[in-house]
Amino acid sequence: MELAELKSQFHQLIDQINDRSMMEQFFDAMSQSLHADGALWSSLSQDQQEGIINAYEESKDAGDLISLNELKAKYAKWS
Repeated sequence: MELAELKSQFHQLIDQINDRSMMEQFFDAMSQSLHADGALWSSLSQDQQEGIINAYEESKDAGDLISLNELKAKYAKWS
């Protein structure tokens, strides 16, 4: 696929999104991907980096995970 065609399809996809929250998340993800490699990681404090690493390691054990439904129920009062 040529770059021009890819850009055109990308714009069409964006035009189909009517949910503001989804559009903001999409925008944030795309904006972050344009930053220099590692820039986001380096902007985190040591504690934040360690928290992410710990969460990743814990996620390898299925016993540490909860279902999406459990997560939604736990935080339903915040939505």
